[in-house]
Amino acid sequence: MTQAIVGVFDSFQDAETAVSRLVQGGLDRADMEVHATGQANVPGERTVVDTRSSTATTDEVGVFGKIEHFFSNMFGADDRPDEVGDYQEAVRRGGALLTVTVVDEAHVGLVRSTLHEAGAVDIDERVAQWKSNGYAGFDSTAKAYTPDEVAADRKAFAVTRESLDVGKREVETGGVRVYSRATETPVSETVNLREAHATIERRPVDRVATAADLKEGSVEIRETAEHAVVAKTAHVIEEVVVGREATERTETINETLRGTDVEVVHVGAGTAGLKTAEQERPPGTQSADDAIVKTPTKSV
Repeated sequence: MTQAIVGVFDSFQDAETAVSRLVQGGLDRADMEVHATGQANVPGERTVVDTRSSTATTDEVGVFGKIEHFFSNMFGADDRPDEVGDYQEAVRRGGALLTVTVVDEAHVGLVRSTLHEAGAVDIDERVAQWKSNGYAGFDSTAKAYTPDEVAADRKAFAVTRESLDVGKREVETGGVRVYSRATETPVSETVNLREAHATIERRPVDRVATAADLKEGSVEIRETAEHAVVAKTAHVIEEVVVGREATERTETINETLRGTDVEVVHVGAGTAGLKTAEQERPPGTQSADDAIVKTPTKSV
């Protein structure tokens, strides 16, 4: 499946820049054509240029005829897209049309991104701008724009927008310092101590002495007493772990972003009154999400 990818550029130089990048990306230069007016052909390159300054006719072979021929070969003379005239009008207004025949579908993404990066414009947006100024379709008899007319047609007013970038920086809010030191705490404990003492008891007796009573002997009684013994043992009763815990909080930033808008006012001929007013982007600008390349396809 061969695909033809078409990009519209504001100048011949922009289109040639895209061609150079595509060649560097591995595409064949023979599969590319640049259609523009008022430029000299580059030797060895398939660049179609129309240098006519007089009124054009549909029978003449020029850049507009080449564009017509390109799409007729692709879709047939009776089934060409309606926007072919818009492509011709873009060239008439000083632009350049780059057509790339892509044989390998793997290169389609490369071609699209390369054309976008080289400055391809959104043809639909550009046509809407022309229509707001009275454009009703391509006129094959109309003259190509002069450099002054091109500059006037593309006079741009900047639409600006401020963007809000919220970052983060770390600040020190305090800290904790931990010390370990020895302490002394008076304590009181009660203990029962036991003492054993010898006792002497004399009892009156009246009896006849026996031989046992007449023997000598001795008895020793030991007296004892308990004393308090103090011993201290250190026990770990708690551990203090020093660390840092991170928490997150959400903070809402309220700011006012400034910008400028462009107001396009259509004024009736010969009157000072306002007919319509609308907000629109200035000529030549485009958003990143806009489709900038038309890709008609055809099976081969």
